[in-house]
Amino acid sequence: MLNQVALISETKNITSSALSMISAAIQKQVSRDLAPIWNIEATVDAFEKLEDVPLGYWQVLIKDDIQEDAAGIHLNDDNGQPYALVQYSDDWSLTTSHETLEMLVDPSGNRTVATNSPSPKQGRALVLVEVSDPSEAPEFGYSVNGVLVSDFYTPNFFDPVTAPSVRYSFTGAIKEPRQVLDGGYISWWDPLSGHVFQLFVEKGKKRFEDLGKLPAGFGTLRSFTDSRTNSLRAKQATAPPPKALALTAAISRTRRASVVDESTEAAAKSLRKQLNRFTRKVATRG
Repeated sequence: MLNQVALISETKNITSSALSMISAAIQKQVSRDLAPIWNIEATVDAFEKLEDVPLGYWQVLIKDDIQEDAAGIHLNDDNGQPYALVQYSDDWSLTTSHETLEMLVDPSGNRTVATNSPSPKQGRALVLVEVSDPSEAPEFGYSVNGVLVSDFYTPNFFDPVTAPSVRYSFTGAIKEPRQVLDGGYISWWDPLSGHVFQLFVEKGKKRFEDLGKLPAGFGTLRSFTDSRTNSLRAKQATAPPPKALALTAAISRTRRASVVDESTEAAAKSLRKQLNRFTRKVATRG
């Protein structure tokens, strides 16, 4: 089944040109990188406003204030259809990629995988499938079309043991099953206690949190864990990207009408010269 994602900006900080470029980069990421690994087919398109989005699309809205103290969240509407909200920041392309990938892999918000618990004190557990959370920090992202996008883990992330030559995340930043990198986290449900747990890694140190039992009628497991991690996500959004990826974040920071890197601008200039020659020939013939 082909999923269709719509990107909509509701902030004046993002031009239509920038939104189109981010949309094209995430479309390429989904088709080239995510689809072969997770067996997902999807389109990603930019729309000027929410009212222009055709029925059946999953919306990702970028706003100045999502009032959730978070960089981004993905939810389900009253009809059970997924959508996502992204807080505008310098790294909005990274967050938009993050939310798009996670929404595509787990539209319901309750997808889990039975595997060994991230806690050495527990046995088997149901780990929530959120493909970008363990390596969500900007330093683990990568560039697509000069745009900073999010790393994501592969299905092998849930393997019982580490094996040679196995890819645990797209960039290779994650080296072993259920590994959480600095600035990331992971969430799971422990069947023995009935509690929801999370593991955070901050400045190289692990911190385990017991969130207690999932309250009756709260909603999805993901919405429950998100309510406890929004402040962490917001903090990540304000962190500057690493120097190696500084250029990939340029689109996110600029407010110019046209936002392109030097190589893209040079290619466009070259093609424009060819088009101008063709246009003059047609005019002469007329």
